[in-house]
Amino acid sequence: MNISSVIIKVQPEGFEQSLKAIAALECVEIPAFDQEKSVIIALIEASSVQEELRANKEIENIPGVLSAHMHFSYSDENPLPPNIQASLEKIENTDAKAMRYSGDINNWL
Repeated sequence: MNISSVIIKVQPEGFEQSLKAIAALECVEIPAFDQEKSVIIALIEASSVQEELRANKEIENIPGVLSAHMHFSYSDENPLPPNIQASLEKIENTDAKAMRYSGDINNWL
């Protein structure tokens, strides 16, 4: 799953048309907008990075859109590397009193 927020600046004279066109896109919802400032905040929820980027490109190509910049993006496509996952499991299964901290967690692993 990929979630991102997009800050969109649109032309003031076509604000409502741009808002409707963006809201109609697949994977996109609009939780907030400010018509006076001609700014729309959109959320993209997609199953892959490629789908997320496709939705952002579709937003950019809507008539009246001046800019569409991802502000925040989260992806769970790339899980933690195996060595980090194993270290986290070891930490979770170790009594805190048995741990010795020396400025580097690898000292006790």
